Amino acid sequence: MAASDEDVPHLSYLFAVCAGLAALPFVHVAAYYVGGDLLSFLAEGSADVNYGSVGHAGAIFALSHATLGAFFGLLWPEKTWRWGVWLCGLPSLVACFAARDGLAFLTWEALTLLPACAGAYGAGRAHLKFTAVDESG
Repeated sequence: MAASDEDVPHLSYLFAVCAGLAALPFVHVAAYYVGGDLLSFLAEGSADVNYGSVGHAGAIFALSHATLGAFFGLLWPEKTWRWGVWLCGLPSLVACFAARDGLAFLTWEALTLLPACAGAYGAGRAHLKFTAVDESG
């Protein structure tokens, strides 16, 4: 049986915020070793940057946040995309003050918040779909 909104423990929201903050340094280190220093690029910009390596780092950021969002979407599927907001809300608040311009902030959101929300939504909907099939048949 799928979880309802009332079944989500209130402590899980704090867990989501902490998981988003705890995962960020590990994702940054992985992205740095794969392709480049994406956070410095977004904060300061650079004219002599290899956009291919920054693209690889961005892919690591997006996939990591989508996976983390999918994890929460599977645990409590009724909240779907909102888990992405809980995971990335606080880092996004910091990024809005640290970004050099609006484009850098929107890039940050596209690499963190959007994939986390999409991963949570997709996993939550898939979980609800398969539990509905199991219950009916």
